[in-house]
Amino acid sequence: MGAFILALLIALFFPDMMFGFVRKGGAYSRTMGPTVLEPTLKEALFINIITKNSFITTLYFLASLFFFAPLLAIIGGTFYSLGLMSAIGCGVVPFWNSPILITVEVSFILLTITFASALGTEIFGVKPEKNEIMDFWKKNWNKLFPEQKRNWRAIFKENKKELVLFIVIILALLLFGAWFEVLI
Repeated sequence: MGAFILALLIALFFPDMMFGFVRKGGAYSRTMGPTVLEPTLKEALFINIITKNSFITTLYFLASLFFFAPLLAIIGGTFYSLGLMSAIGCGVVPFWNSPILITVEVSFILLTITFASALGTEIFGVKPEKNEIMDFWKKNWNKLFPEQKRNWRAIFKENKKELVLFIVIILALLLFGAWFEVLI
């Protein structure tokens, strides 16, 4: 939330710099895929949105297992506030649906990083405290895969019911978000 507010304030006080950053990113994303391949049918748009959001959720989950959740939350808050401010800066008034879409996307991202971080604390034997996580990264900053205290397969088996509930909730949020975005 702090990153959202900070980026919002920076965009208000230094609009040319921030909007230039967003426009460059938008221009870069446009060159990644030709406009001919962009979905025109609602079914294709729905699949495109589900694919993008599922990919983002998987990345957030994997990164949060290794305690990168605070960094991801800052990046996500900055992204959403810049997106909202760039729309306002370009003269586009956010529709009534913008807060709903942002809420749904933030919900599945927050749920993902919370659950993955909880699993990470069990796998690596780190208590969910600032000092413990900082000590963990001081010891393991140069390792691609830090030393596990417990096997991740055992952790996933122990938390099987929670994992199934997590997957069902994430899928429901992903489907609702994509359906709502296609609907409007």
